[in-house]
Amino acid sequence: MKKLIPIVVGALALGMALSACSDDKDKDSGTITVPADGWDVNVKSYDTLKDGGTLTIPIGSNITTFNLYSVVGNDAELTFGTDPLTERWWFIDGTGKFTWNPLFLTEEPKPVMEGEQMVITMHINPKAVWADGTKITADDWIATWKARNGSDPAYDLASSDGWDQIESVTGSDDGATVTIKFISTYPDWLAVTSDGPMRAESVKDADTFNNGWSDAEVVKNWFFGPFTIESFDKATSTLVMVHNPKWWGETPKLEKVILKYVASDQMKTAFANGEIDYYDIGSDAEGYNLASSAANSVVRASRGPNYRHFTINSQTPALQDINVRQALLMGLDRVAIAESDLAGLPAETDPMSNNLFVMGQFGYVDLAATTGLGYDPEGAKAKLEAAGYTFNTTTGFYEKDGATLTLYFAVLTGVSTSENESLLAQSQLKEIGIDVQFRPINVATDWPGVLYEHNFDIVAFSWIGTPFPLNNIGQIYGCDANGVPSDSNFPSLCNDKVDELRRQIDVEVDADKRLKLGQQAAEEIWKEVHTIPLWQRPQLIAVRDSLANIGAWGMARAPYTWVNVGYVNAA
Repeated sequence: MKKLIPIVVGALALGMALSACSDDKDKDSGTITVPADGWDVNVKSYDTLKDGGTLTIPIGSNITTFNLYSVVGNDAELTFGTDPLTERWWFIDGTGKFTWNPLFLTEEPKPVMEGEQMVITMHINPKAVWADGTKITADDWIATWKARNGSDPAYDLASSDGWDQIESVTGSDDGATVTIKFISTYPDWLAVTSDGPMRAESVKDADTFNNGWSDAEVVKNWFFGPFTIESFDKATSTLVMVHNPKWWGETPKLEKVILKYVASDQMKTAFANGEIDYYDIGSDAEGYNLASSAANSVVRASRGPNYRHFTINSQTPALQDINVRQALLMGLDRVAIAESDLAGLPAETDPMSNNLFVMGQFGYVDLAATTGLGYDPEGAKAKLEAAGYTFNTTTGFYEKDGATLTLYFAVLTGVSTSENESLLAQSQLKEIGIDVQFRPINVATDWPGVLYEHNFDIVAFSWIGTPFPLNNIGQIYGCDANGVPSDSNFPSLCNDKVDELRRQIDVEVDADKRLKLGQQAAEEIWKEVHTIPLWQRPQLIAVRDSLANIGAWGMARAPYTWVNVGYVNAA
């Protein structure tokens, strides 16, 4: 669906968009105007902000890698917390609008067709450099494509989607021009290009990609943003970012950005006490109340494309049977879960019944209603009996061959939403004869390892994604031609029809046809019960009330530009 990023405190997030002035093409730098629509970020102009100040951001798990494109590093909090180290090659605003960034490109790239193949040509701004002053060139784009196209399974990729649709990447003009030729058409080409390249030496081989991104002194030169790494305390997972002396754009308003580990259940207290300046409230009502009443603070709100869900491990013997997975879906009262999770919050509690489109997004269909696979306890029992289970009136659970149908819910300890959902799932599934037990997971040390080690039967978390609802379907739902699930296909569930549809979606340029293909894929994923969406996650972000150009992102994922994030001058 989109580039998805797991987060322990929330749900899936889709995209954002930023818009800069398109007539800025002749400028190497300059003040970027932050658009005001689609998000709640306290938009202020660069000139109205004071110079200096520190922003402290929390992360709920230990930092073990800085490679956001690896399976381990594909985490929403890490992505946001290290974002000051980068700048987008395309700005994205809260409505999902993209605008090319003149700091990296000398003119707006536009796709052209050479026969049946789409070609994108990018002219790199000669001032664009890595943090040590080395020029960004076509060689970096070439190396990125080779590392991320999925051709070498040794690379632990979060996703190869998009990169695997490219036939070649070549350079010319002494590396100043990059030409990307796709195998066919690729409507979501911005999903591949908007973040820019990885430095060639950082992806030179699988070992470097997988294991070489942990030393901050090494990786500091593998970024190209307005901030750079000053220090990293591995013992406390505290990252300090300061002005990048090689940055060729406007000087950032903030003097320093700090990313530090704070246990998820302690973030609300840390924010209220002034220890951190940014707090993603998610569905924590107590956190909302604390943040709302904290001194010099404000809660900013927006509706984004994020959602909460249960991931189901299809390799668990009982869950290999589609009837049992469908019984889970039909036995869960998702309205009750949403009402409980979101109690005390200014949020809607309608359950989300689609894996690819969120509510309010063009293309959304309520698949629980159209497929009949919604809340239906008696229907759930019938599914279990169709799977060969019989009800034991003594224990109150279904069993087969003398063994009780028991499933293990991986509970993220200290994450109140996960703890609440595990108790609700246990109670609701008991009503249809499924025994649910708990498997405690230490977030600080075992997240996201529990996912890629498949150490769960059921696990709840949130996805954070991009502005492309039909891009990256393969990342979460796909398998290769040999039936091997993608690294982020945590349920390890393959569906030939979904894979065939996503291959068509990847190259279909007719918007109406592409939408219909996407809706077919969404229905197939729903019927397979690959994952169970719960509710669309509200964007409730607590920040200091004097902070500008940061808050609830809407369809975006991060500030338009970190240069403009800062504190408002006192009146």
